[in-house]
Amino acid sequence: MRRIEAGSYYSYLPEGCKLCRKGAKLVLFVTGLCNNRCFYCPVSHAKFGKDVTYANEREVKSVRDFFEEAEMMEAEGVAITGGEPLLKLERVAKFVDIAKKFDMHIHLYTSLPAGEEKLKKLSGVDEIRFHPPELRNPDAYIEPIKAAKKLGIDAGFEIPAIRFERRIVEIANELDAFLNVNQLEVSERNWENIVGKGYKVKDYYVENQEVVRAYEEAEKFHYCSARFKDVAQFRRRLIRMAMNHPDFYAITRDGTVICCRIEGDLDLAERVLNEWRVEYVRFDDCIETSPEIDIVIREALKSEGLKLSLVERYPTSNRIVIEVTEI
Repeated sequence: MRRIEAGSYYSYLPEGCKLCRKGAKLVLFVTGLCNNRCFYCPVSHAKFGKDVTYANEREVKSVRDFFEEAEMMEAEGVAITGGEPLLKLERVAKFVDIAKKFDMHIHLYTSLPAGEEKLKKLSGVDEIRFHPPELRNPDAYIEPIKAAKKLGIDAGFEIPAIRFERRIVEIANELDAFLNVNQLEVSERNWENIVGKGYKVKDYYVENQEVVRAYEEAEKFHYCSARFKDVAQFRRRLIRMAMNHPDFYAITRDGTVICCRIEGDLDLAERVLNEWRVEYVRFDDCIETSPEIDIVIREALKSEGLKLSLVERYPTSNRIVIEVTEI
């Protein structure tokens, strides 16, 4: 076994996981619709049961939204998830075709035991990860894994560490398939279900190392901790995105950006900034410029009744604010 960040380790790391580790995978949430109701499903209230599409945090209403997100993070691959993405097969196929034109690696999550006919419609997919709902009936995925491999698609299981299911290990070893085991994550929506099942929650995850160790019998094994997604995968994606912001933004080691935010009459603010030849970015609700903006310019803006704040935020499309200090 090879150990990596935040308690994760592996004997075999699928290509999709390698790119996730780099922060180079765009997560394409195709739909919140699903034909299962797994008690541990972490999908948020905003997406659960709704036919919506997101590229990372950006809602996708057109192909352009997908392109903008991919460009912002310099995506090298796409992870297609849901809900159950194959309930919207044509939508998935469209984005697979688009991503392959840009030579992106594509991996797909599904709980459906998709056969060869359906998989042929997704010929651009490089890797498929089957998820037996609540780990039931893993034998249903034997033929789909065989079909995927026949089509040149790397295939295996991806499951949460809720309990040990020996048959999953047996099938993975028999078919030379990989097995990704994820630490059970707790969200606002699944917390009550998980606690109700008797699991002990620590922060935002469940420690279940005995279950994880049992799955190490798989020859192609990978364990991904909940903390790994934060301290490695998500942080590195943020840094990639932050580096594609204009140079006036300050970037922290965690990948957040710091800027001076201007609120109020934005047309007036633009006139002042243009007069002083200050670089800035305008949004619908504010203008952002350098956190080191000259004090003379700051006072000129404030004298016009504009509100200035020093802001630390995520470099994502939703621009979630972490800290605000009024200037």
